[in-house]
Amino acid sequence: MLQQNTVETAKENERGVVDIETLQHTQNQLVRTIEETMTIQQEGREKRVVAEQQMKEMEVELKKKLLSMATEKNNKQ
Repeated sequence: MLQQNTVETAKENERGVVDIETLQHTQNQLVRTIEETMTIQQEGREKRVVAEQQMKEMEVELKKKLLSMATEKNNKQ
């Protein structure tokens, strides 16, 4: 009985250490998750900027082509 109570008391005394370790592990995972999320968001912003520029270039190219086609048609008439 004395041994069992001593062991149980020791376990309860050490529980705080385990809880801190668990909290530290959880916090580290949370920080990594936030960092990864921020990296993904930054990459997404960069890709959107590139895509926007490409779309503007495509729009300019299309307008030039349409203008060229209209000019050719008018010259033939």
